[in-house]
Amino acid sequence: MKAWNRQIGTKGFSLIELLMAIAIAGILIGVGLPSFLGLIQRSSINAGTRQVLYEIRAVQNLAVTRGSTFGFHWGGDPAIVGPQPSQYRIERNLTGNCVDWPLPGDSKATPNPDVITDWFDLAGEYPGIVVQSVRDNVGTDLGGVMFNSRGASVNTCAVVTFPVTVTVADNSGVTRTITIQRAGRATSP
Repeated sequence: MKAWNRQIGTKGFSLIELLMAIAIAGILIGVGLPSFLGLIQRSSINAGTRQVLYEIRAVQNLAVTRGSTFGFHWGGDPAIVGPQPSQYRIERNLTGNCVDWPLPGDSKATPNPDVITDWFDLAGEYPGIVVQSVRDNVGTDLGGVMFNSRGASVNTCAVVTFPVTVTVADNSGVTRTITIQRAGRATSP
C-alpha cells in the first residue's frame, strides 16, 4: 500500500469520542465516590473498634497470666482530668483496692510499675475515632474495664450491673459497641 493511498484520520480517537469517554468516566466516579468514602469511613471505625477490643482482651490476658487485677483505663473517665476521650492505657492494681490505681499523670517513665502502657491516642492511629463511653447495663459511666486473676470482669471502684458496654464512635456519629460480660467474655457484633 502506497503512502499516498492511506486515508487520513482513520487512526486514533476523535475529539468527540475522547470527550464522551471523559464524561462517562466522570459520571462513574461521581456515582462511586460516595460509596468509596463510606467504605473508608466504615473501615476506619471497624479497625478502631477491633483495636480497642484487642486491648481489652490483652488486659484480660495480663490479669490471668500475671495473677492480679488489670484495667483498661479510658481517658474520658469522668473521675480524672487530663487525658482525652480518644486515649486509653493499660494499668495494674496489685491490691485490688480502688485507691491503688495509678494516677492519670503517672507513666512508665515516672517510673510507676503499675502503668503497663502509657496513654495511647486512638485518634492518632485512626483519625476521628474516639472511645465515646464506657457504661454498665443501667447507664452508669465507668472509667474503664477491669479483670481479676481468673479473667472475670470486675470493678473495684463501683457497683456494676453487667454487661459493660464500650462505645467507639467516629466524628460523624457512627458508633460500634464492645460488650463485656461478667465472666469476662468481650465481643463486638
